[in-house]
Amino acid sequence: HIPGHGLAKVDSHKLTPIIKNNLDYLIRNDFSAFKNKVSLLAMTAHIIYKKIDKLNTATHSNKVIKLIRKNIKFQNILMSDDISMKSLKGTIKDRTISAYEAGCNLVLHCNGNYKEMLVVAKNSPVISKFIMKKTSQLYKIIS
Repeated sequence: HIPGHGLAKVDSHKLTPIIKNNLDYLIRNDFSAFKNKVSLLAMTAHIIYKKIDKLNTATHSNKVIKLIRKNIKFQNILMSDDISMKSLKGTIKDRTISAYEAGCNLVLHCNGNYKEMLVVAKNSPVISKFIMKKTSQLYKIIS
């Protein structure tokens, strides 16, 4: 879970963890584990980092995703954690749209609810050249 899940005190499947540590502390400690790592995929955390964005989880925060891209320097596929998790507020449609608008490249939906899957699919953009390039790289590695 980028940019880190280590300070969470509650299960983000049920409740939204809120991290109150300041940005300098987070960069030096939690976020540093991800810096300059070679990975084609990373999954955002459904955590609120109060000193960065007091309203939105990392998945739905353009501020946190900019930090992931610029400070942590992660430039590959950024996917959301499961968009159907109980800790998130709003409808599946709103969660999906917000995750893409914040900067996620893919949105995961994992609970098997077919009606919700259709909502996620309907509100997801067409696969971009960026995603096609990165998934091609991934397929070469795993095949």
